[in-house]
Amino acid sequence: MKRFNKQKLARILFIVAGVLLIADTVFVRTRSNWNLGVLLPTLLGAPLLLYGIFKPRLDIWFRRGIGKVVKWVFICGYVFMIALTVTMSALMLSAANTTPQPGAQAVIVLGAGIKGDQVSWTLQNRLDKAAGYYEQNPNALIVLSGGYGKGKNISEAQAMEKYMLGIGIPASAMIKEERSTSTNENFRFSKELLDERFGNSYHTVYVTNDFHILRAGINAKDEGLTAEGLSAPTPIYIAFNNYLRESLALLATFTFGTQISSV
Repeated sequence: MKRFNKQKLARILFIVAGVLLIADTVFVRTRSNWNLGVLLPTLLGAPLLLYGIFKPRLDIWFRRGIGKVVKWVFICGYVFMIALTVTMSALMLSAANTTPQPGAQAVIVLGAGIKGDQVSWTLQNRLDKAAGYYEQNPNALIVLSGGYGKGKNISEAQAMEKYMLGIGIPASAMIKEERSTSTNENFRFSKELLDERFGNSYHTVYVTNDFHILRAGINAKDEGLTAEGLSAPTPIYIAFNNYLRESLALLATFTFGTQISSV
């Protein structure tokens, strides 16, 4: 009876974990565009749910042959994913816990997706952070960096400008960079605009969300731009997804370089 209760409890826990992870994808998708971070919880949750439902039969299959191999592949995969996320998240939070120097000539705001002509909550947090820096440094030029997404009629930069004008930032304080489709391109094309304006010597701050500060800094350096990161908070409803996705992106960056993982 005791063993039966443990088996029953294990099944319930696996089913609950699977359902919660899949529900996360469904919920976040209603508030965000499709990306790997939105999909990852389902990719992790579906096997847990199926195992919970069919645990008695699968346990028999897992005892020998290819089933035993499959079992250890899944165990190692989940352990690796947990360890990777914990380690990379610690690095991300450490990198985000910095304050850039005042007096920058330019503030680059990295795009983060739009819905129609409205900025996402994630992008709104970045813009609010940039606006706060501008209020303390009114001579800074704000670069709104983001191109046209698939099926979009306006660029991210245009949607960002609309929002900034709505909160009182003057048009004269902003320029739009509308060609970029990745983080590397955000910095590459923004640097071209800033080089034209300031020459080769200027102090730059880039604004992105806390989870993205570390990798964005690597991207900036790769594009020849020396810049300090200014961290914006990540909306709580999507934090898990973003840190999960970013952990994989950082692994790809450290392994293959920024060109592979610059989105």
